Amino acid sequence: MILITDLGHIDKKFDRSVITLGNFDGVHLGHQELVRMVIRRARETGAASMVVTFRPHPLKILAPEKCPPLISIYEEKIKLFERLGIDVLVKIPFTVEFSAMTPEDFVKNILCDTLGAQEIFVGCNYRFGRARKGDVQTLRRLGEQYGFTVREVEQVSLGGEVISSTKIRTLLREGEVEHAARLLGRIYAITGIVVKGDGRGKGLGFPTANIAPKHAIIPSDGVYAVRLSVRDRLYDGIANIGMRPTFNKKVLAIEVHVFDFDEDIYGEDISLYFIRKIREEKKFKNVDALVDQIRSDIEIAKDILASRPSDEAVPI
Repeated sequence: MILITDLGHIDKKFDRSVITLGNFDGVHLGHQELVRMVIRRARETGAASMVVTFRPHPLKILAPEKCPPLISIYEEKIKLFERLGIDVLVKIPFTVEFSAMTPEDFVKNILCDTLGAQEIFVGCNYRFGRARKGDVQTLRRLGEQYGFTVREVEQVSLGGEVISSTKIRTLLREGEVEHAARLLGRIYAITGIVVKGDGRGKGLGFPTANIAPKHAIIPSDGVYAVRLSVRDRLYDGIANIGMRPTFNKKVLAIEVHVFDFDEDIYGEDISLYFIRKIREEKKFKNVDALVDQIRSDIEIAKDILASRPSDEAVPI
């Protein structure tokens, strides 16, 4: 896959391409189907398959207070598009100056003259250009003028449920990680750095890795059966997200106890895959009660993970 992050550094303009445009937060099943349509059509016509998106999300520049927390981080989206098999990923730097571009200038100067648009696939609600004045009808009109075809794609549903990034965000905030996974087409994961904790887990007999996440969306407080990817290997484990009320803590922590693992991974990047929520976080009357509950949680997590394929965490 070719990754383009600066339109000014394209050595050779594209002759023919089949393009889809959008923010693609989460790269969920609906996005994946749209991308596969583009890939199929590009192969049929001998053109390059291309995704055009923006960095950062336009709302982060134009209305930061309205920008939702994003499901995917930058590096993750690149990997997801690459695994889908797209030929070219264009990440246009979004600035205040860029936002002032008219719909016609964006289509002519970028999509046509630079990226060689032959066909463009977009969702039914797609808007673009200055003040979001461009829509699907604008694209069709400009397509007649500049010689490309527009294909409007309806939202994808799963079991009668429309798939959207907004819906997935809500599910994750509610701890519904299995439901979110069905709409994403993969297990939801966060990446982060292993940081020093207070060492209390080890003292209780359950050493934990404390995660400082890079992702903006963390599932709701509670205990989860998880898989941890570290040093290109997957391990089973259990995670607690919350304030640790038994110890009267006031800061959110993500703590992972990894089964059959005894290595120093402080400072390393890891990925944490949320398989199923086991229970809500709660305050226990004493440490012994907490330890008994942790033992029970671990057995439940092991049963859950034993019933799931070990490679399930691998996306797409």
